[in-house]
Order: sequence, then structure tokens, then C-alpha cells
Amino acid sequence: MVALTSDDAGHGLAERTLVKIPRLGLVADRKRVGHTQESLAAALGLDVKTVRQWENGTYRPSTHFLEQRLAEELRITRRQLALRLDPPAENTPAPFADHEVDSEPTGCDVPSVSDRSRPVPELCSAGRNVIDWREVSSRPGSPAPSVVHSDIPQLRRVLDTRDLPEDGPVRSLSELMVAVDTVVARRLQSDYAVLAADVNELLPELHRAVLSAPSALEPQYAGLLARTYRAADAIADKFGYYDLSARIIDLMRTSATQSGDELLVGSAAYVRGEIYFASHDLEAGCRMLTAAADKIRVSASETAAATYGTLHMRAAVMAARAGSALRARDHIEEARQAARQVNEGVHLGTVFGLPSARIHQLSLDVELGDVGGALRLATGWAPPITMPAERRSHFYIDLGRAFHLADQPERVLSAFWEAKRIAPEHVREHSQVIDVVDHLELTTRGQLRDAFAGFAAGLVKPQGRSAFGP
Repeated sequence: MVALTSDDAGHGLAERTLVKIPRLGLVADRKRVGHTQESLAAALGLDVKTVRQWENGTYRPSTHFLEQRLAEELRITRRQLALRLDPPAENTPAPFADHEVDSEPTGCDVPSVSDRSRPVPELCSAGRNVIDWREVSSRPGSPAPSVVHSDIPQLRRVLDTRDLPEDGPVRSLSELMVAVDTVVARRLQSDYAVLAADVNELLPELHRAVLSAPSALEPQYAGLLARTYRAADAIADKFGYYDLSARIIDLMRTSATQSGDELLVGSAAYVRGEIYFASHDLEAGCRMLTAAADKIRVSASETAAATYGTLHMRAAVMAARAGSALRARDHIEEARQAARQVNEGVHLGTVFGLPSARIHQLSLDVELGDVGGALRLATGWAPPITMPAERRSHFYIDLGRAFHLADQPERVLSAFWEAKRIAPEHVREHSQVIDVVDHLELTTRGQLRDAFAGFAAGLVKPQGRSAFGP
């Protein structure tokens, strides 16, 4: 099916209809460069309706020329634009509006096949606001290979040449700050396919910036590099490249120290916890996190309280996984006390506040086998819609694990579908999801077993992985 807008016809530009999935990356790029929908349309010589339809997923540009012009206006590469326009396909439903794209419906909008006609329900009991597995279990399909894996060799090369980066431009400090904020947002939303491409382009520029910066600005550039290394580590860790993850974490710690920001050093310690999850050396990991937290003066600032709280939040899960219930509960109480001093939000790249502490309490209860505590915690509550996707997805993953322990397989599947709807790239290779689904595919019968088999077909088993939360 082909449709033409009046402005498109004047330029000979046809539009192809697609499944209507909001392209949030495209919206973020437009806002990052300061364009409104109206100003972007004017810059491209199009009707604003066309830009709205690109962003809400109804259509896409149909000519290479228009794609190139759009990429130039958004200051991204053609490869990055392709990932924004055609994210990796996931056979997941979207019954609730997770985000609202800032566009208005137009007469030329084609209704989406995933029309959201139902209101968002309140969570009045544990898991009742998640997707009904019967609605989606029959959907066929298998996961497309993630493009992230193809970006890993380039990431290794970028790190190998960090002291000898290729010649190229270096943007101003303010422009690089915006670019780093963008990759941090990609990480928090589990937008790994786009993130991998962004990181491989941004890191060489930051390496050049640090090497050429005047001494007075070097700490600021080092801080930006540390934050970008964390984004690179998210890719390595989530996709099972643990040797690469450990190497990147070490580079992050060095850059954080070079920045002179003690709280960024504390944030690097939080990320370092991934190494101990992967190696199962949980006692050592708890000691490392506690030592890092003890260096922070909580009353100094909101960021200080948040950094302190995140370290104890991660230590709580680590202690619970080690089977130490008392220490786990001490750590989560420290995290809660700190959370009362901050607003829920992103602090030095980590989501923290009372809702985040509650989600980690759920994980702690699941690790300790406290099924009743986990389900009571989830009853009547759901993560705020403003929370980044990965953290919200984790809530439903751990809720599914709690239902598994409670021998409620139907609710397990519903919770996992909700987690996948929120952050499909996060769920697809998540080892805890894979383990539970594998077990229930073997132990359930009939239609439910077929439903778990269908869900399993959308998962990809990595070599191994670890970590909790962004």
C-alpha cells in the first residue's frame, strides 16, 4: 500500500506503510538537536503530518535522499537512522501505552495492528495488570539475531586504540555532554542495538578529546568518558562478553578517578559489582560495595545520598544471593533510608529512589525464597511509568520469578510478557528468564506448555551473563 501527502507528491516522495510502533529513538534524536516536529518538517520541506507519521510508526521515508536529509538534520549516521526506523523485530504485544509520542492523530494515519483501545488498569493485586498470556501465546516467530553482536569486534578495536585514536573532529564540551546524555538514556531504556552503534562512534572522539584537552578541562572529559564506558559495559555484560565487560569496567574506574569526582568513583564501584555477580564471588563483592559506600558522606548532597543508596541496594541483592538474609535486609534498609533523601530519578547514570529500592526489595525476597514477602510487596503497586524501561522490566521479571516459586505458571508467563513488552532487548537474553521458561516448558502441559514454548522461541541463549538493573 502506498500513500502520498501533498508535500510528498511535490517532491516525488512515496511513503510505505508499516506496523505502527512508535519510534521513540527518532523522537529523542529530534529533541536532542532542538527540533520540534514543525521545525523538522520545515527544514525538510515537508508537511508536519509526515514527520508525525514517521515518529508514530505509521510510515517511513521511502527514498535514500530523504533518509540522508533526515539523518543530517538529526546529526546521526545513516546506520543509526536505519536502526531508529527499523528496530529489531520482537513478537510482543503492546496493550498499554508505555510512552506517548508527541504527535496528534491525522486523517492520513493508518490504524495500527496493535491498537491500544483498553485503558491502563490499576494494579489491584500482584500481577493483575500484566498481559494475559492467552492473548499472545499463539503468536509465531523467532528472534532476529541482534545486531549488537556484530558491533562487538569494532568495540574491541576502539578500546585497543584508545591511546592512538584515528584522526577526526572533536566537538565542544557542551556538545559532547549532550551526546553522552543520549547514550546514557539509550542504556537506561535497553535500546542496545542503537546504543552499540552510538558508543562505537562516540568513544574514539572522547579518546581524542581526553588526549588533546587542556589540563584544566581534562577532568571533565574524563568524566564523560567514564559515563560512556559504562554504556559500553552494558552492551558487553548484557550480551555475555564478560572478558570485555571486566576490561571496560577497569577503564571506567580509571577514568572516574581521573575525573576527580568521588561520587563517580562510587558509581564505578556499583558497576564493578557485575564482575562479582559473574564470578559468584559474592562475599568479596559485598565487601567491595560496602567499602565504597563507607567513603561517601551521605548528607553532602542528593547525588551523594543516591550514590550511597545504590551501592547498598546492589549489596543487598548480592548478600541475598549469597544466602545471608540478615545482611541483605540491613543493606536494603540503608538503601531505603538514603532513598528518603532523594527524588526518584537518574543519579550519575543509575536509577534510584524509593520505587527503585522497592524493586530491589522484591529481588531480594525472591533470592531468599520469601515468596509471601515478594507477592505482598508487589500487590497494589506497579513501577511508575516515568521509570526507565530496564528497571521497570526488572520488576516484572522478578515478579515472574516469584510466581514461579509460588507454582503459578500462568502468572509467570503474563509477568514475563509484560517485562518483554517494556524492554524486549533486555528480556531476550536474560538468563533468569531463560532458566524459568526452560523449566516450565518441561513441566507444564497442554496449551500452557505450548505457550511457554512460544515464548522460549523468542529468547536467545547467551554463553552466560549476570547483573541486576541498570
